[in-house]
Amino acid sequence: MGTKDKLSYERLISRIEYYKEKALDLEKKLLFAEEKIENLENEINSNESIRLIEEKEKELVNLRAQVEDFSKKISRLQDHEMEKRMNGYEELLKNIQDELNEKDQQIDLYQQRIKSMEKRININRSPEPIVDENINVDEAKSAAPGKKEEKSCLSYFDYSVIFTKEKTGFVRGNFYLENTGTETLDNPYICFRFQPAEASSLKGKIISLLTSPSQEEMAQSVWMFMDNEWALEAKDRGEIWICPLRETKINSGGKLTLDDFQIPIRSKIDENITVEAFVYFHKQNYRAKAVNHIAINF
Repeated sequence: MGTKDKLSYERLISRIEYYKEKALDLEKKLLFAEEKIENLENEINSNESIRLIEEKEKELVNLRAQVEDFSKKISRLQDHEMEKRMNGYEELLKNIQDELNEKDQQIDLYQQRIKSMEKRININRSPEPIVDENINVDEAKSAAPGKKEEKSCLSYFDYSVIFTKEKTGFVRGNFYLENTGTETLDNPYICFRFQPAEASSLKGKIISLLTSPSQEEMAQSVWMFMDNEWALEAKDRGEIWICPLRETKINSGGKLTLDDFQIPIRSKIDENITVEAFVYFHKQNYRAKAVNHIAINF
């Protein structure tokens, strides 16, 4: 091999070594580039994951806020529904209580009517009291001075007369009963006797069971007209009989009052009108005449 060929071979070997080194270097760079690409891809994937996580976290926060808002709304709706139910129950209970009160009032009214009807039956069974103008006179004379009688009742009118220019008007007043004896007196019958009979008329808080009075009238009234047969016949004679609507006892020293009665006055009937009163206690078989009377002179 000549010198020229030898140089060419060495140059070739050197070139081959150079290319090997170059190839090795490029292979290293390629590996580094691939590793860097992989790292970049991983970093990109990591950033994307972080972004997605952040988005999901935001969505989660929003969802939690929505859940809390819905929970509050549900709670408010439940409270409102509960309040509505409570109000409904309270209204229902109020209506039931009102109905019960109304039934109780009706029962009281019926009981009062039953008692009043029983009283009417007892009155119908009792004989007509005898109105005697001289009652109590002999008893008063025979009573020992200072000694209190067992059965004694003081009754009297307290009244005023109101006239109009046409000489019509009315008497307005109270009638009092006072137990001045030692024995309790039960259920007085009161007779108002009018002269003339055509003038007989009595108004006030006195009811008639024949007219089926209302519950309010029953509650406000203390007295009732005695509408039995003999009392109706007595009215033709100018007598009006009344008695307590309920069971009544007047203890010793006790009082009973017919409040605010009215008697219409018509001057055309007669020149003079007189109203006397008699009290009769059926159970004790005791009668008493009022100590005064109403006298109207035109």
